[in-house]
Amino acid sequence: MKRWFTLLFLVGIMILLGTGMVFSADNAIAIQLDGKEVETDVNPIIEEGRTLVPYRALLESMGGKVLWEPEARMATAVLGSRKVQVTIDNITGFVNGITKGMDVPPRIINSRTMIPLRFVLENLNCTVDWDQQTRTVLINSPKTIKSTEITDITLEETDTSYRIIAKGDGLIEGTRTFAYEDPERYGIDIKNALFLGGNGSLLEENEVFSKVRFSQFDEETVRIVTDLKEKVAGKVSLSEDRTTLYIDFDKPEVQGSESESQLDWRAAGKLIAIDIGHGGRDPGAEGKRNGDHVVWEKDLNLAIGLRLYELLKNAGANVVLLRETDVTMSLYTRPESANAINADLLVSIHNNSSESPKPNGTEVLYYSKNGEKDYGFTSQYIASFVQKEMVTAIGLMDRGIKNAPQYALLNKSLMPAIIIEGGFLSHPGDLEVMVADDYPEVYAGAVAKGIINSLNAIVDK
Repeated sequence: MKRWFTLLFLVGIMILLGTGMVFSADNAIAIQLDGKEVETDVNPIIEEGRTLVPYRALLESMGGKVLWEPEARMATAVLGSRKVQVTIDNITGFVNGITKGMDVPPRIINSRTMIPLRFVLENLNCTVDWDQQTRTVLINSPKTIKSTEITDITLEETDTSYRIIAKGDGLIEGTRTFAYEDPERYGIDIKNALFLGGNGSLLEENEVFSKVRFSQFDEETVRIVTDLKEKVAGKVSLSEDRTTLYIDFDKPEVQGSESESQLDWRAAGKLIAIDIGHGGRDPGAEGKRNGDHVVWEKDLNLAIGLRLYELLKNAGANVVLLRETDVTMSLYTRPESANAINADLLVSIHNNSSESPKPNGTEVLYYSKNGEKDYGFTSQYIASFVQKEMVTAIGLMDRGIKNAPQYALLNKSLMPAIIIEGGFLSHPGDLEVMVADDYPEVYAGAVAKGIINSLNAIVDK
């Protein structure tokens, strides 16, 4: 028994050494923030040459906002206008929604979340140094982050639209659109922005609007309001370097045609991103009949996504396809792309499969993440509308809506997002419905109706 105990003890020591972690009390690491020592209930450690520090104690001592999402195992640090998100045991992090890699992942040690210090703090605009003699991490809080100054707001006419252009002297970090009736107005708030002129306006005579007003709405927000002649929403986009904002109002002759379901003009400015699941080298699930290949999921998804795009455009929506051909997209590129274009809603088109032929039916996945209420609606809200229309139109078993924080598309996207699973390619009954010629049309029509009804219900509240 003693020999076995000794052997297990030695194996345990080898495992600890193999992780590259340093726990020795003689090698204790101190933390100083702006010259003052930070006390933590768990000692920092070094793993593979990178220092991991207690997440909550350090960030709260800096005045940062600390969020922990247990289901997704995601830690979020917010300091000023910067937001850093990291996931336990994952080397991919997000900085203001943009993917960045880490040398070592965050860990949970002794029930405490330990984050890679340099990655998180430097992306929060702190400076980090190391005093080898005293084994002290030296941190300096960020200087006040300069808000983006909106330096110029102008008007431009294109072949298809009347365009408002707002230029900034730095990154435009986020926007929020809104619209009102009686009288009709369409507006946009530019977050963490300054307009040193205080307020201003531009008179314009065209078929769509008569005046553009802009001002410093509050200390962190520049507001642009358009006085409309008719009920139409602007389409918001950013330049590639995210320093210039465009608001395009389609000319009457190019505005979307009426469809069976029409998006209320007040909701039409919301940017809907469509993610078509799988593609290219990733075919997704395979539908087989009697062991013979019938269809790949990626091909079904593409036909559905392209039709959904047409239906939403015809209904007056502002919509973007993340892919429109049979190309490969990585798992993290999808939410990153939606974040980069500042989308208001992300919809992912999929069909399901299982190792067993028994599971069947339609379901919609969502994740109720922090911050999504700022968009005026939630993932769960959209999911419930879409699920209802899908079950009614397609007629497969109702599997309901499910909170699924484990999916990267849902937990890495900033905006409300849903994943739609039309049916099971592995279920013989579902498969026959899914290979029918009208399946892409029925699926896309149901999703479009669900989205339109949900957004219209929001603006009617």
